[in-house]
Amino acid sequence: MLNIQINNPELEESIKQAYGDDTQSIANAFAEFIKQQRIRQDIAVSIQQLDAGEGMTMVEVMEGIRNEYK
Repeated sequence: MLNIQINNPELEESIKQAYGDDTQSIANAFAEFIKQQRIRQDIAVSIQQLDAGEGMTMVEVMEGIRNEYK
């Protein structure tokens, strides 16, 4: 289990306004945020690879995405 401490009163208040004391909703929102960050990072790496001439076929791309996000 991972515990996260928030040392930003403004952020803490914003979270409380959005989710109240529902820790499960907070955890779900945080998990969704982490997934979105991972996708953004994967896209950034893909762009770097394309810029370096390391492109892949569409079939390879779709197979990789399918395998990674099952």
